[in-house]
Amino acid sequence: MITRFFRAIWNFITAAKQTTGNLIFIAIVAFILVSIFAVDTPTIPTSAALIISPTGNIVEQKQFVDPVAKLITGNEGDDTETRLRDILNAITEATHDKRIKIIVLQLDRLNGASFSRLEEIGNALDNFKAAGKSVYAYGKSYSQTQYYLASHADEVFLERDANQMFGGVFLPGLGVYPTYFKAALDKLDITYNVYKAGRYKGAVEPYLRDDMSPDAKLDNQVWLDALWDKYTRTVVTHRDISAETFKQYTHQYETILSEVNNDAVKAAINYNLVDGTLSNKEWNTLLTDIVGSQANGKGKTFQQINFKNYLSIVRPPMPAMSTADSKVAVITASGAIYDGTRPAGDIGSDSTVKLIRQARLDESVKAVVLRVDSPGGSATAADQIRKELARTQAAGKPVVVSMGSYAASAGYFIAAEADKIYAAETTITGSIGVFATIPSFEKVADKFGVSSDGVGTTPLSGSINVLQGIDPIYDKLIQNSITSTYQRFISLVSTGRNISLEQADTLAQGRVWVATDALQHGLIDAIGDLNDAIESAAILAEISQYDILDIQQSLSPQELLMQEILNNTTSLAETMGLSSSAYFSLPGIGSMSKLQTDIKQLLEMSETPGIYLRCLECQL
Repeated sequence: MITRFFRAIWNFITAAKQTTGNLIFIAIVAFILVSIFAVDTPTIPTSAALIISPTGNIVEQKQFVDPVAKLITGNEGDDTETRLRDILNAITEATHDKRIKIIVLQLDRLNGASFSRLEEIGNALDNFKAAGKSVYAYGKSYSQTQYYLASHADEVFLERDANQMFGGVFLPGLGVYPTYFKAALDKLDITYNVYKAGRYKGAVEPYLRDDMSPDAKLDNQVWLDALWDKYTRTVVTHRDISAETFKQYTHQYETILSEVNNDAVKAAINYNLVDGTLSNKEWNTLLTDIVGSQANGKGKTFQQINFKNYLSIVRPPMPAMSTADSKVAVITASGAIYDGTRPAGDIGSDSTVKLIRQARLDESVKAVVLRVDSPGGSATAADQIRKELARTQAAGKPVVVSMGSYAASAGYFIAAEADKIYAAETTITGSIGVFATIPSFEKVADKFGVSSDGVGTTPLSGSINVLQGIDPIYDKLIQNSITSTYQRFISLVSTGRNISLEQADTLAQGRVWVATDALQHGLIDAIGDLNDAIESAAILAEISQYDILDIQQSLSPQELLMQEILNNTTSLAETMGLSSSAYFSLPGIGSMSKLQTDIKQLLEMSETPGIYLRCLECQL
């Protein structure tokens, strides 16, 4: 009787479990079907505005986000980055598309972008205008990053009565302010043993000083001034104002605000940085008169299509099969350089070598373009990548480097021997120097009465002991290794750039160069973008008809399926107005993120001591 009772309960629990599981499975399937089929397929109106509305940071390559983790946590990390090439491709297609009459810049959700990426987008907008089309910008306010793009518009407007902490156009200028740890390390009784080669190698200063050295200030001021000069020239040219007017606005902002009763919008209008203010209704009417109106579920608005939807139509993710016999492979190396395998958004030696090898072994690939966007990293990882590029050249395939925001230290190391190097006018490069950092804890160990002792078979047996400090012999060996790596670095630069070893050493010393200066010194070959690099690679390979093959890390079938489900789910949520993303473009908000990054870099180099080719100050 008791046995029968418990068996009945067990059967009930089993049935309930199976039923619950089936219900959950049905719910998941229903959710997938809704996410895939509920979103209307976008169409391009016969007369439309292309909406350029980047979110988060504009990047070369999005950081990989685990689709499963994203589904479980609801993390909308994918929306915090917008791919540069997606924006450029959309603008390029729209330039020749008769259906696209105007471009509308909606930049309120743009948080940040490097100078060179803004420059490339600005050039694409100028080409769009040169085709006889117009660009309009409208926003609640404009940060410095947002305004660089907005200044390319034919007309720039601010939303009337928008309540912003920093309204109008806020232009604080450019600066480099590293975080310094020496005093903190001293208080913690941690000894940071630093080895370097290169007079200007400022990457080690945060562990040796509590402020920026005069040499580092001199070096950084030069390239910062060059970038700010480019920003100034861009704005004054597009807004048709004098350099003196712009300088007055940026250098006497507090005084200017006091003269207009702290009305930042009025100040921006008075200095011709914007053309005026419009209500949302007036803005909609203005554009409706140009492209016509359409229903959007909340009434009528001007005919439009978002650049992501537009790109999915004109350049679908699954392009037609290639028919050309020859291809130029494009490989993106974006992020810090690490040993081993890394997901997209970082550069792993093994994963990047695998992509380059794929291009080398593909008989249809006649040339390789490596898009480098990196402040550097591990010397051993960079050397592995450089060697694979050399093997590709030895196989008769030209290698051309296209530099992004920066290609510094190890980023320049992997570029130095390329057949051609292209960079944007505002690319930051160079920083040819070497350093290593090894923490030791002899002071704190002594403070707490902790000691280490023992015996070994050679004088160096106990040299790597963080509780005893760095052995003098080991100390000398490390510095010799750093010096040797530096000499090898400048030798590669000398050979790759066809300059003398003495000249390479003069240009090195850890010094940072903006691309226009790097061009004069022969560190790069030309100012140009990715398309220029691709054309150059084709010329070097002596091919006139070719397709572009984008080689990137592949996802597993499961990851691809989950990613597609999540992408469609996100689109559905946005259509239903359920997106929870919120963006704030307040000056200085990024400082906490920067501090977190600086501490992370400190910990990484502490946990994995090694030889680094890295430019910390380059990450403007």
